[in-house]
Amino acid sequence: MAVCTYCATTVLFGGIRTAEGLFCNERCLQSHALLGQVERVYEDVVARKVAELHQGRCPRCGGPGPNDAHRAYRVRSLLFFSTWSNTPQVCCRACARRSQLAAIGYCLALGWWGLPWGLLMTPLQVWRNLRDLCARRDPTRPSRELEVIVRVGLAAKRARERQPPQDKGIGPKEPGRQL
Repeated sequence: MAVCTYCATTVLFGGIRTAEGLFCNERCLQSHALLGQVERVYEDVVARKVAELHQGRCPRCGGPGPNDAHRAYRVRSLLFFSTWSNTPQVCCRACARRSQLAAIGYCLALGWWGLPWGLLMTPLQVWRNLRDLCARRDPTRPSRELEVIVRVGLAAKRARERQPPQDKGIGPKEPGRQL
């Protein structure tokens, strides 16, 4: 089976194929493009940001860390239409558990109602959430996924800062000319 070059999710059908690889969606393609700029982000800046995020307060609930990258897997279906996703989130373990339990309920309530993908993807997404709920992680070390999220975020911020400001169409177009 094909795997997304950026997030390593299995791509059952479709996807976006480029010279760099196969991507499950446009967001993964854009994130992979930002990874090319990541190498220019200094290692000490990345390490400091990862440590701040990992040991800081939870971005979702404000509770104590450690924080890490977690995923919640969802599927919804209606007749012959099904869509599924995995959403990465940076939060504490308690918030991740709540999100994964909510995703299980979402899958069980809305996932079954499509043929054939709803019937196939619902048990898979529920299993993925259960697997991540039961996974043991070292709370003293941030995951590789958290480091990648920080690197992509820093590269995106850097790319935005380098773009020239866009004309919003407000104000005079030529010096000295009034509206």
